[in-house]
Amino acid sequence: MEFFRAYKANLTTPTYFIESTAPDNVDDTGPLPDLPPEYRKYLTEIHAEQAVQEIAETLVAGPDSNLVVMVHGFNNPEPAVLNMYTGAAMAIERDGAINGRKGLVCIGYRWPSESMGEPWHGTWDALPTFPTWLLNLGVIIAVVPFLLFYLASWAPGLLGWLRHPIGDHLVTILGLTLLGLVLTAALLRAIVYFRDTYRATNFGVPDLVHIIRVIDGKVGEIRQSKEASNDIQLSFIGHSMGGFVVTNTIRVLSDVFEGGRSRIEAYGAAADPSLASSNIGHVFQLKRFVLASPDIPAETLLTSRSNFLASALVRFDEAYLFSNEGDEVLRQISTLANYFVFPTRSRNHGFRLGNVEILSRDFGLTSVARADILKRLRIGHLTLQELYDGLLRAAEQRQRAIGSPTVPKPPVLLPERFTYFDCTDYTDDWTDWSDPDKPIKPARPLLSFANWYKRNDEHARLPWHAHLRLLFVYLFTQRPNVHAGYFQGLLSQQLIYRLACLGYNGTIMAYGSEQELGKQCKDKKIRLLVSPELPGRPAAVASSPTTPSG
Repeated sequence: MEFFRAYKANLTTPTYFIESTAPDNVDDTGPLPDLPPEYRKYLTEIHAEQAVQEIAETLVAGPDSNLVVMVHGFNNPEPAVLNMYTGAAMAIERDGAINGRKGLVCIGYRWPSESMGEPWHGTWDALPTFPTWLLNLGVIIAVVPFLLFYLASWAPGLLGWLRHPIGDHLVTILGLTLLGLVLTAALLRAIVYFRDTYRATNFGVPDLVHIIRVIDGKVGEIRQSKEASNDIQLSFIGHSMGGFVVTNTIRVLSDVFEGGRSRIEAYGAAADPSLASSNIGHVFQLKRFVLASPDIPAETLLTSRSNFLASALVRFDEAYLFSNEGDEVLRQISTLANYFVFPTRSRNHGFRLGNVEILSRDFGLTSVARADILKRLRIGHLTLQELYDGLLRAAEQRQRAIGSPTVPKPPVLLPERFTYFDCTDYTDDWTDWSDPDKPIKPARPLLSFANWYKRNDEHARLPWHAHLRLLFVYLFTQRPNVHAGYFQGLLSQQLIYRLACLGYNGTIMAYGSEQELGKQCKDKKIRLLVSPELPGRPAAVASSPTTPSG
């Protein structure tokens, strides 16, 4: 059986939809479903080996080759992924700055994910034995208490306490508690978050590693060389849990023991990023990393020890983060799911990177000195500076508790490597990704209700009732789509795909100047904070705070 199956899009830019053949459930034995008929006008199925051959030939032929891989998030069955990737392919096809670029290959990668509620039909069959006993016992105690009272009349000395009203209530509460425990476990199964996390880790990552490995090998075969050249750019777009898939893929692809101790030290936030090689395999070089609403803990930006984001991030030349304060999927659903697994003692920790907000009253380019970057970025209740100071105090307390000298304050490198796009108030014309052929829709708020709470106070937050309303609207209408609206708005789509395909300098050239990019963001109510570490950025801009555009 093939590890993946492939489809080719009928577009100018070589574009492929590659799907892991891992089943949704390990005990599924039937064949994978065929491609839905409505997508056959966009995609043509080809053999996996033919897809690899064509991709490798295109990459070899290009003077400035770039393989861009897009990875979706959780709660995405095949139709939803096809909608998303079809919209992405059409957006690239319409963009004259990208379309026709020689050596560019785009891949939409699908790992096995399912929609919320889908596992309900197998809940009983998959329920382990002990919870089954608890469920049956809870039903008996809660639904049939009168039987116990009947027995009490026959054995008053043993069960006579049940005749008392308090005894009745205690029995009922006990039954409902047992029922609630089992039903809570069934609910956690039905939201598919934990199931998708398992599949992303054990199916999605290994299969993506395999795909990149075989393309690497095919390029070497075409070149008839086993010598490492690492001259083909490898870039990623990760949405939601797809960011987790990408970071772990990079971690697997990178040999942590190669280069000795210096390579291992480069995984920590305190290490010199220059020690981490961007080379992958024999032909690839990690280039650009675009994250949209990543389902990754915010603390990975700050921790001074090794972590999965640091080990990937320091290897890319450019990194971009699209986020919004009102992403209730991350702020409510993800934090609730991770409440059971994320090791923290306070609700101030555990917020996700997709909720990063830039503290600025205005839109467009945000003026901030390099030393103040952490103070101008907030996740949840605290700024990155406050989170960092708290983690540092905790580390110092641990050192004092064990009688060791206080460790020196480590530099914070990871937050400065990102260029941030805060899309909380983003308003733009948009496309319906369920049917890319439909006309452009008129402007509306895409990720929140765009109430511009920071208009007079840069530290203002979305109030609790705004979060509640956004969650309710997302669950029932997805207007605004707080978690994936980036892939519907015209400007945000353009930015994501241009940054991944062209890089920052290529994107600036497409807009004309950095000031024009800032103006575009200002007009659409996007806050932009550019990384001071972007390679090749004009020195006059990179060495000083950016100029506000409004």
